[in-house]
Amino acid sequence: MAKNNRGTWNPEEVIYNFGDSPDCAYLIVTGTVEFYSEKNIFLGTAGQTEVFGEISCYLNRTHSVTAKAKTYVVAKIIPKYEFTKILKNAHPVIMGMLRSTYHRLSDSNIKREYSEEEIKKYSMMFENNLKESENIKNKIDTIQQKLDKNEVDIAEINDEKK
Repeated sequence: MAKNNRGTWNPEEVIYNFGDSPDCAYLIVTGTVEFYSEKNIFLGTAGQTEVFGEISCYLNRTHSVTAKAKTYVVAKIIPKYEFTKILKNAHPVIMGMLRSTYHRLSDSNIKREYSEEEIKKYSMMFENNLKESENIKNKIDTIQQKLDKNEVDIAEINDEKK
């Protein structure tokens, strides 16, 4: 995939998985990359001129998301050692901005994943309630039919007595 410090990925191809060790960051030349949580929940995208994978390199932690090509992607590969050199020359304000952005992004990803789980839970409860409501409606209809039949039977008995 890498040629002359560039990588190419076809649509749907995984660039890296959640939990992989970072060996580089990526600068998107063309295309769009999608990001997914550990539970495969869509978190967002990055496009042309955007960098991704840098947080894991910066913090020397495994990737906290899966990166997958949405379209055909060409990206410049920035090896970890080169990325580290770039960061060493960065102004402390830029480093502080990077750290705070990472923490906000991480919190946002966790909240998104939690929200998706809550939506699934309540959707399932709603579906179950719809099914239960249908069952109750059917039971009421059955009782009503029995009552209607019972009224007919009583009317027939009264007619016969006359």
